[in-house]
Amino acid sequence: MRHLRLFAALAPLVLLTTGCSPDTSSGDSAFNPATSVSDSFDTFEIRDDGGMSVLSRTIFYDFYQGLEAAEGEDDKGSASEVRERLDLLMGLTPSADGKTYVAARNPFDLLHYLINTDRVGTFNDGKRLMRDSVTSRNPATYNTPSNNAIIRFTEREGDMGQGPGPDQIWVYPLLDWTSNFSQLGPATGTVFRSAQFIARPPEEDNAEPAEIQSAFWSGGFDGGSFSATGYNQPVNANFNATGRRFGNVDFYTRFSGNQYDTLFLTETSGIVIDGEEPVFICVEINYRGSQVRVTYVTDPEADTTENNPDPSRCPAVGTSFAYSSETVSGRQ
Repeated sequence: MRHLRLFAALAPLVLLTTGCSPDTSSGDSAFNPATSVSDSFDTFEIRDDGGMSVLSRTIFYDFYQGLEAAEGEDDKGSASEVRERLDLLMGLTPSADGKTYVAARNPFDLLHYLINTDRVGTFNDGKRLMRDSVTSRNPATYNTPSNNAIIRFTEREGDMGQGPGPDQIWVYPLLDWTSNFSQLGPATGTVFRSAQFIARPPEEDNAEPAEIQSAFWSGGFDGGSFSATGYNQPVNANFNATGRRFGNVDFYTRFSGNQYDTLFLTETSGIVIDGEEPVFICVEINYRGSQVRVTYVTDPEADTTENNPDPSRCPAVGTSFAYSSETVSGRQ
């Protein structure tokens, strides 16, 4: 079975195995201020603490809520099944009513939180470089592999003095910001950001290892509104992750124009929709129209790339149905 996979154009990836120390760099380029990061946290879990909402800016926050069927609509059990799979893949803690989540523990929601809240100096340097680049219209790049830099976070919670376990050290061999300018007209330019996460191998006797083996995120930002501080909302973004036991996820998000999210799940053993167990699921949410479309395939030999001119939308294969959903207010 040929599954549809949404991989962004990857920058050259350099998997580094050397150690790192806080705010050090083995490169010396005025145009690339990327430096290594080694920082520790009490917990990797992201929660709202009564101040500024940070969960609303996590990867699946809108999508999770947007699955909720409107009154009288039939989602054929798909909303709860997809949410439960995202809970497992992304370390999400559901709310009491199951319509949203109250905590997230996964590598990319943590990385984005640290970038958005200006808590790491070298990340701030990257945003500042992009803002200056847009202002001057001089292309620039912040790239960790080019400077032999690596990002490493350690979680202190629960180590009981034994040292952190494999899932308490998160390593990112790539973080890249790049600016680009159109050669046609007075366009303000675009800022691109990408990052990669690679999990450490689990311990041999670990019956329930961390789910995400590897993940990649990339997004594009409007240069005219890009800020050197705080949160920058992407115009569009891609996220993909490879799981150990619960399948793989590809997620495409568009925040401008016809706002929609599209989720692709492969190797979906254990999910049941309308009494059937798919091997491939695609869920597309149109936020402006409050519509959800679900497409799934049960035949392992089916070609899910057929009849799909737009790889960010569900293909015309297998079984498909749609339902009206509850409106998601304040799309992030």
